[in-house]
Amino acid sequence: MKEYTIITINPGSSSTKVGVYKGGQVILDKNVDHDTHEFDHCKTFAEQEPYRTQKIMEILGEAGIDLKEVDAVSGRGVGIHACEGGTYEINDIAFEHAVKDVEHIHHPATLGIVIAKKLGDELGVPSYFVNPMSVDELCDEARMTGVKGLYRPSHGHPLNEKQVAIHHSKLLGTRYQDCNYIVLHLGGGASIAAHRKGRIIDSTRSGDGQGVISPNRCGDLCIDDILTLMDQRHIDLKEVNKLAARKGGLVDLLGTDDVRKVKEMIQAGDRWAELCYNAMIYTMIKWTSMMAGALGGKVDGILVTGGLAFDQDLVNKITENTQWIAPVYSYPGSFETEALGAGVERVLTGEEEAKDYSGKAVWEGFDFIH
Repeated sequence: MKEYTIITINPGSSSTKVGVYKGGQVILDKNVDHDTHEFDHCKTFAEQEPYRTQKIMEILGEAGIDLKEVDAVSGRGVGIHACEGGTYEINDIAFEHAVKDVEHIHHPATLGIVIAKKLGDELGVPSYFVNPMSVDELCDEARMTGVKGLYRPSHGHPLNEKQVAIHHSKLLGTRYQDCNYIVLHLGGGASIAAHRKGRIIDSTRSGDGQGVISPNRCGDLCIDDILTLMDQRHIDLKEVNKLAARKGGLVDLLGTDDVRKVKEMIQAGDRWAELCYNAMIYTMIKWTSMMAGALGGKVDGILVTGGLAFDQDLVNKITENTQWIAPVYSYPGSFETEALGAGVERVLTGEEEAKDYSGKAVWEGFDFIH
């Protein structure tokens, strides 16, 4: 069987992660750091593309990657409208939507699609995005709130979550589409999701003020909490949103989002640090149990992934308190480069069909409501 070579592109705020996936393995995974002053003249993220692409080509050249052997390019899917999970060939609509950032993400990750499309065209190979950030597969009940006309969106970490679930299924000799999992993506931000037969039917809302306490996100805030917080700290809703998205959680409670430092504080006898750390884990256990309910108690496995999965104490506590639901498995770290490559490989080998991005959100309301 042919070993396909796939370039992967995952842009961040001050770096771009460049990868090469070949024959089922990541053979290159490197961060290209950027001097952010290089972007001072850029009015949009799309204008950063030439500089970032140049740096990508330099890294590929230094790594000795033969561009003539490249079969496809895969970019992180951000900035496009909500769609089902899967691998999508980048068409003109997806490219235009990423350039315009139609979902108003306001993050350079939207360049994943832009750079992948341009590089693929230059090399004469197809370009794709895989399980984009906007994956929306929620069941109808999970969309509902108790306010008419107000519905829950899907905000999680589908790229890493689905790859871990697919990988775990293959290890067991089964298919992701035949299994039910609860997947905990635990990093600076965190999401916990219910995967039913290959679809994410429910999830916490990462960065939206709903879900678990994490290193830099506050987790659940009810309306009364927000009003109290605004009064106590004399802040507006924009500042509250920062606590939900990037300045809450351990960094607000303890002044650091580095869990290693938090554990050093605990070892030094800091009882407040110990309470904050245990409270974070408590919310992870609680939301895992809630997702078991979303799956009707039919759970084949609980999969823990992300940077915090390297913390064995944390994983042990989650395991001790959730193994009554299903066996717990740990996959520490991020598998985004592998996910970007493997998703395209499944298409190139014929294991999956590439999906077509229509340009319309996969869900735009219930058609039986007038």
